[in-house]
Amino acid sequence: MKHFSQHALAAAAALVCCTAGAVDTNLATGGFTGLSLTPNARILEWGQLGLVYDRQLPGAADPSGHNFLAGFGLLPSVELVGRLATNSIHDNCFTQGCGMRDLSASGKVGIGLDRANRFRIAAGITDVGGSVTFFRSAYGVLTYSRDTVEVSGGYARRSGSGTVTARSPLDGVFGSAAWQPLSWARGHVEYTDGNAWAGVRLFAPASWLPQGWAAHVGANARLTNATVTDRTWFSAGITIPLYKVPELRSATPAPLAAPAPAAVPSAPVVQTAPVVGAAPVPPQAPAASPAPAPVRSASDADLEALARDLQSRGLEDIWVGRLPDGSIAIRANNATYNWNAVDALGAALGATASSLGAQRTVYRLVLTQRQVPLVAVTGQADCLRQWIEQPASTCAGGELSTPGTLSMDAVQQGAAWVVRGLQPSWKTFRVQLSPVLRTAIGTEVGAFDYSAGVNVGFSQPLWAGATADWRIQGEVAHSDDFGPGGVFERRHVLQGTERLALTQTVQFPLSRWLGGANEAGTSPGGLSAVSAQGTIGRMGHHFDGVHGSLRWEPGQGRHRWTAQGGWFHNSKFGLVPGEPETATPLLLSYRYNLNTTRTYLEATGGRFMNNDAGLQLGMRQWFGDVAVQVYVRRTSFSNTNARSFAGLELSVPIGPRRDMQPSAFQVTGTPRFSHSIETQVNADAPGNPIVVGLGVLPPAPSIETVYNSDRASLVYFESNLGRIRDAAR
Repeated sequence: MKHFSQHALAAAAALVCCTAGAVDTNLATGGFTGLSLTPNARILEWGQLGLVYDRQLPGAADPSGHNFLAGFGLLPSVELVGRLATNSIHDNCFTQGCGMRDLSASGKVGIGLDRANRFRIAAGITDVGGSVTFFRSAYGVLTYSRDTVEVSGGYARRSGSGTVTARSPLDGVFGSAAWQPLSWARGHVEYTDGNAWAGVRLFAPASWLPQGWAAHVGANARLTNATVTDRTWFSAGITIPLYKVPELRSATPAPLAAPAPAAVPSAPVVQTAPVVGAAPVPPQAPAASPAPAPVRSASDADLEALARDLQSRGLEDIWVGRLPDGSIAIRANNATYNWNAVDALGAALGATASSLGAQRTVYRLVLTQRQVPLVAVTGQADCLRQWIEQPASTCAGGELSTPGTLSMDAVQQGAAWVVRGLQPSWKTFRVQLSPVLRTAIGTEVGAFDYSAGVNVGFSQPLWAGATADWRIQGEVAHSDDFGPGGVFERRHVLQGTERLALTQTVQFPLSRWLGGANEAGTSPGGLSAVSAQGTIGRMGHHFDGVHGSLRWEPGQGRHRWTAQGGWFHNSKFGLVPGEPETATPLLLSYRYNLNTTRTYLEATGGRFMNNDAGLQLGMRQWFGDVAVQVYVRRTSFSNTNARSFAGLELSVPIGPRRDMQPSAFQVTGTPRFSHSIETQVNADAPGNPIVVGLGVLPPAPSIETVYNSDRASLVYFESNLGRIRDAAR
């Protein structure tokens, strides 16, 4: 009896230690967060990517098939899910009969009703996009969850044109209940449209996966007799955090004010508002004030040591000198931290603190990209070192400025340089490796068609802002439909030279031209934030011509305007369908930065690359260095009816966060690899008709590449102080 009791106690202890604190959730077959077929009021967590596959198409005439889901926690209360539902993968609908094939999107918004989030309410819609809506339902749902139990109930209304081949199983009153007694096991039952199901999900232990990841496998069984689904089927999924999302604070954040227009110090010691500031010290544990560093001018040896430290951290075009007021001028170019210039700024500040932090010296640092000024920091070196080494230090590390708030030339005006041009960029020949991908998803000729290749780019920096590029690419693999004789043969990854061009980028010194001696005083109008870029040569394989861009990002960078235009001659007219013999793109774009959530609202309109005219509206959500964009576009040629598209684009960096040290040559990764999937909306033709050549951007280098992928605003640098500090360490 004693032996039995010991085993019972051990089993009970094991059960208690493994009991789940809450019911886990996952993407359901319909394209929403839920159980198996019905939604709950939970939302895919902000910054999470969910991927699910199961062998079931609930509501289809033949429910056996392939159901692919990719969902994003796009905003704190918004999820977006893309879905491909198909009975077959390779069959051609025109010649073989493919059953049902549907590419669509779904969305849901939800909020908590109480402080503990036990009650949540949400509303959503499924199967948005495409010309035929097989599985469309609009619904509202209320969820109650406490500890290991979750109960949901709601009402849905089915609509759409897919009433014969398929229809949504979500209609009328629906409900579900889930119980998760263990952290790795969940059971559930659910009901909708007169049918009921039961299911189980097994979740991988957190210790098996990278931090923040989750994975599951599941089994489902139909309890009623209707053939809306098979009797049983299996599913699997994984959830991946894209990046740590920004913290939403209800309280006033630590002061990160923009500098005043004339915030250039005139004395060796400055007292400014902390921008590269320290975290506030808890009132109950004030930090001890360290002894002030001695006031001493840095020697030439100190400045030379600083330059060598900057070089060792991968920076180039390094200039170090003294200003008339005794402060130290530092200028360095970034070509190594290509994921994000924030890392380069941190590296430069770390070198400054390491070399000058033992003394009370004012520094004025300017970081450039392709020799174009991006950001400046002015501060006191000893305080900078404290800010980097001691998170609770009350000493402000420095004050940030960008061209929209302060003239970068004014920051270092009158400098006497001790070190000039160490590690010149023109002495480094650069090689960049990038993947190339063309796809056709959910079309009538195939569920997944692709052409994949590699692009090898050779780049030679010339003078300030100028680069000569030669990029060649070739195809590595393709599906049959992208091969010889295939439907997409003329859209495959082309072989040979993709770009051979000269690009020049300049930042107009309008504040100097208009401000004269009072150059800093003109900065509120953002006159220093006007840049231009011009490219001449071959672009996009067979377009010869010129392209120009004009960019303006005034103030703290919440607004950005860009105009671009070009003239191109198609040397292989007729090779690719939809491409004109002469292209004259002319576009204007605007971006607004909602910095609290790092969300960009974007609009681009005008004449696109293939001479079609229209407008594209989009929302780009940044998760660190990963971006997810959703967009809608309406465009047309002069002699055709306008067509509307909806799409989703994922943009990720590929390669190391810090590229190899520049020397005689440097091999780099891909700062931004972007791929989009789109579908035509409200088309007259059935299915997902193949339409190409509309809304294409010019294949010229983007000026945003120079500006950290449009992340060079003052508000962006201010909101990434933690990453700057980490890189400095």
